[in-house]
Amino acid sequence: MNEVNLEEAFKDKLALFYGDFKPIISKFGISSFGKIASDLCISSSQFSKLISGTATQGMYIRSIRNVAQLSTHKTVFKGVKQLKKESKQLKKELHKVKSKRRLVLMLLLITLVTGLCIGYFLPENNRAVAVTNSENTAHPLYPFFNAMEATSTDLGFLKEEEVQEYCPSSAFEGTWKLAKPYKIPLPGSKKPGVYLLAKTADITLVTSKFTENKGQVLMGFEYLTHEIWVDTARNSLIPRYFDPLKKEFTMEYEQLVFENSPNFVKIAVLKSFYIDEFTITPEVIIRNGQPSGRYIDFIAEELAKKYEIDVAYILNEVISNLTETNCNDAVNEYTNPNDLKVNSTLSFDCIYSIDMENLGLGGGYPYTKTIQLVSQNYADNLMCRGGEEGKGLSEKGWKRGVEKRVGKRGKGKGLSEKGKAKSEKRGF
Repeated sequence: MNEVNLEEAFKDKLALFYGDFKPIISKFGISSFGKIASDLCISSSQFSKLISGTATQGMYIRSIRNVAQLSTHKTVFKGVKQLKKESKQLKKELHKVKSKRRLVLMLLLITLVTGLCIGYFLPENNRAVAVTNSENTAHPLYPFFNAMEATSTDLGFLKEEEVQEYCPSSAFEGTWKLAKPYKIPLPGSKKPGVYLLAKTADITLVTSKFTENKGQVLMGFEYLTHEIWVDTARNSLIPRYFDPLKKEFTMEYEQLVFENSPNFVKIAVLKSFYIDEFTITPEVIIRNGQPSGRYIDFIAEELAKKYEIDVAYILNEVISNLTETNCNDAVNEYTNPNDLKVNSTLSFDCIYSIDMENLGLGGGYPYTKTIQLVSQNYADNLMCRGGEEGKGLSEKGWKRGVEKRVGKRGKGKGLSEKGKAKSEKRGF
């Protein structure tokens, strides 16, 4: 389900629970946006994002579940209230009951009804909590870079009086996400058909103040979700999904969506954290990614055993030690940083290889990692232009970082082998 559909689903849930949507007076039924945000245990700013359609997919999913739980709790409380009423009535009638047998039957009936209510409602709530925990995609540093309701926050981004001084990197500050998932084959199994799917990435970019190239370097804090999928038929990668002569994936592979294919099952969910460095030049944007920890968030134990998939081995040995990723720089389409807007993208073309065997290839497997701007820390006009105009930063200051790279490899050429290895090693 895309984010537009999630937005409508969220509003439909609210309308069903609170009453009709009244955007002019900011209410659902008679409940204000602030009251609803409090009910859902989120801030007013988060609720505004959900209503305006700028929230993340994870925020919509969690909030829709919260509304469903509110509805469930309301039903439970209604049932409890009715049971209390019936209990009082029964107590009054106890004095009138002469038959002990009738009393026992009535008590059994109360016990049965109460047990049914608990059995019907509580497991559903427990399942919802478990799913929420296992699918939590909130960035662990979220509170440090987002204003929180009813608390004083000193955000980690540049202050407004600093943005011109650190242009153009100040334009890139904010929250980014993975524009679309990508998938790559994995070794580590005696049979083919194991794949790693990069599902989501929540990236916070912050200007670095500790660099000689002032206004050109950002630190990235990247929180990723990967999934391990297996082809139950264990089809070989070549030639169905990969052309070894052209060294590119086939159209069937590109169009393959694991979730929609009956031949694929999800084995595990992995969480990863990266610390990135982005260097902005008038020509390209350079990303260096450093993996900073991974863990297994979920394993389908029975499926992993059935298809002989050692998830711990894949995590600790294959991804961490046996694989390597080299990425080209992204073309800088935002020489004028004011052209950078919400939904702008940066694309890094990468080659993924395997030290141990490379799945039979001497080269590697191509994929593209594209990130998309979700929210900007500073979206007003910036005075620097870089490139031809050279305003804001001096010509010397803007070109300092470019000369180091262009001087070595020539303008417009690809990265050298050394440059590629530096760009992104052992990471996805």
